[in-house]
Amino acid sequence: MKRLQITILIVFSILIGGCTGMEKSGDNEETTTELPDTIAAQDEFTRTFLVSTDEVAEGHYAFKPWTEAYTMWIPVDAKLSEGFYEKREKHWERFSYAWLDNEENLSYGVFGQFEDRPDSEKIGLQHLTDFSKFKGEYSESEDEDNIYYYGERIYEAGLEREVKIPVYSYIGFIKHKNSDKALGIVFDHHCSDWTLNCEADTKLIKDHFWKLVKSVKFEN
Repeated sequence: MKRLQITILIVFSILIGGCTGMEKSGDNEETTTELPDTIAAQDEFTRTFLVSTDEVAEGHYAFKPWTEAYTMWIPVDAKLSEGFYEKREKHWERFSYAWLDNEENLSYGVFGQFEDRPDSEKIGLQHLTDFSKFKGEYSESEDEDNIYYYGERIYEAGLEREVKIPVYSYIGFIKHKNSDKALGIVFDHHCSDWTLNCEADTKLIKDHFWKLVKSVKFEN
């Protein structure tokens, strides 16, 4: 029997479970017929996080969460999980979004958790490690604005009584040098339909992960 596609949002719901803390509703008055024909622009909830519906880079919009503490890129075909999103005032926030590449038979998902507290580097990195179940050592790098932690993990996922599929996970943590702000990111990908061939371009996908990580700009 052909297996139904498993998106990364199902994996997220198994790991944590949905919990919502909504404080903002969309105020975009444009109708969907006036908007770009992309999933991110057409989805009402996702659209409330977009700086605009003009692409900031090829295939990406600028994404500004409701804490307004940072911006980053989001693929134009991504859809935010409304049930997973939660924020606590301006100091804590989590989100997840997912998208499909039907041509390559691949599903992608990004989980993010933001912290703004004096011990955000220690606590945020521990939260990221616990959530991703990462067991290794992070590599570290930095640039003028941020410190970066990076790790990789492969694990199996799937619903009960189903054949498990491998999920490839890139794990990143961004700590702002000039504030207490930090953001943990888990970038997962896997074959959408395990009965069909799935040839992921690992280098291309990893490059995409780093583009998303390096797109994070914290507000001072």
